[in-house]
Formats: sequence, structure tokens, C-alpha cells
Amino acid sequence: MHADASGSVGMSESFEQILARAATRDRANIEKHLAFCDVEGAPGHGVLWRQLVCHMASLVGLPVQMAPQAATFFIADGRYRMQVFALEDKKDGLLTVYMPDMIEQAIAEELLVKTENGYGIPGLRTLAISVQPLDAQNTPDPAPHYKHMIGWNRKALKVTLNATDPSHPQVRTAEALAVVASTKWAKAEVK
Repeated sequence: MHADASGSVGMSESFEQILARAATRDRANIEKHLAFCDVEGAPGHGVLWRQLVCHMASLVGLPVQMAPQAATFFIADGRYRMQVFALEDKKDGLLTVYMPDMIEQAIAEELLVKTENGYGIPGLRTLAISVQPLDAQNTPDPAPHYKHMIGWNRKALKVTLNATDPSHPQVRTAEALAVVASTKWAKAEVK
């Protein structure tokens, strides 16, 4: 389960395999959420949600878990586990990906550029992307599905995406950012 910096995932698990690895309660909650996405959500909503779950699951070793409004992803951390991603869906036409803060590395690798209004995706014309750094100081009351990603000197990024277009450059950039974030624990696993 590896991915390159472009965001493409090699040997990724199929969505059915991800469901099979999930605990019974989590699997039921995933299926319930997808029923909403496919029936009541905007076109592309369920496709994008599945795509992002498959992508993030391919970067972690533990099964996906469901929290209210979010799928959460963990890696092994010795005898414990550490949360590294969350995929929030408030059923409002937006999907939010939470991941470890690696903004400086993303800028260095030219996945993002700093603009006067925030961040953008480099190219012929810079395309804006909603990326918000989070830490314990600027997020005093974090939601349960990402609260363990900040604090104890941990910082996170909140990337908000339109839930209707799975092939949008913002989605590809969010996937590439997740790959960059995963290099931190991938290197630790190699040692």
C-alpha cells in the first residue's frame, strides 16, 4: 500500500476490502452513510467519498472507523494507535479532509503556493484551495473526530472540498497532500 507524490495509489485496497476489514458497527455506519450519499447527495458525492476513503485507507495500516459525521484513520504507534486522517461529511455538499500539517513540505514540493488569500494550486493560473492550519491555540473546541490530531505539539490541516466532482484538481491535490503527510510514518515503519 504505497503512493507516490503525485497522489496515485498503487496496490490500493478496493472499497469492498476496506469494508470487510472494518468492525461490524463501523461497516454498518459506512453503508448507512453511503446510502445517503448515493440517494440524497449531489451527483458524485458517493463516488468522491469512496475515492477518498480508499485513498486514505491505502496510506494507513489499521481499518477505517466511523465517528458521527466522519470516517477516521489510524496508524500503529507502538502498542497504541495514532489518528492521522479524518474525512468529515456534514451532508452539506462539502467534504473536509483533516491530515497532519505538512504545509511547508507541500509548498517546497510545489503542491501548494502561498497566496494573499490563503493557498492555491500551482499551474497556468493558480486555483484556490481551502487549506486551514489547525492547532490547539486556534481550535479551542475541536470536534471529536479530529481532536486527537491537534494538541501535544501536533498540528493538522483542514482541506475543504466540493463533494460533487471527484476529478477536480482540488481533490487530486488533497490526495497528494495526504501522500506527503504519510511519508512521515512510512519512513518510521522502514526503520
